[in-house]
Amino acid sequence: VGKTTLAKKVLHDPKIEYDFFARAFIYVSQQFERTEVFLNILGSIGQLTEEAKNMPEEKLAEHVREQLKTRMYLIVMDDVWKIEDWDKLKVAFPNNKKRSRVLITTRNTSVAIYANPAVEPYHLDFLTFDASRELLRRKVFGENKCPEEVEQYELHIVKKCDGL
Repeated sequence: VGKTTLAKKVLHDPKIEYDFFARAFIYVSQQFERTEVFLNILGSIGQLTEEAKNMPEEKLAEHVREQLKTRMYLIVMDDVWKIEDWDKLKVAFPNNKKRSRVLITTRNTSVAIYANPAVEPYHLDFLTFDASRELLRRKVFGENKCPEEVEQYELHIVKKCDGL
């Protein structure tokens, strides 16, 4: 709940932008193409070339690794579904001793634990009814008010979302 939004806020925080010159937000999803993920990383860090676009997958993974090796990077891998998916992607991320990080969002706690057993996964809580209502109002009406004529629909929507 809100994992992607939180990850984007972290990535675009001014201190993060200052500290991490190479940053990328990569949407992985359930059916991802490893090659596309690697090309998106290169594009995000300004290193996508025609040569890279034509590389075989394993060479491309190594190329990404080489490009990241000398940089302080923060890569957000959003919506990683399975441990096997992480295994296919992690080869591109060098441990370069430059405080670089890969932040993973996932619905599957076992993926987070597997990716780094030394760090406790961060879980986001569901919103309360009142917080859900306020969020809906701000997003739909631009303020924490709801016109009377749509109030009954507002309550139905907030209940239906159930804190998500």
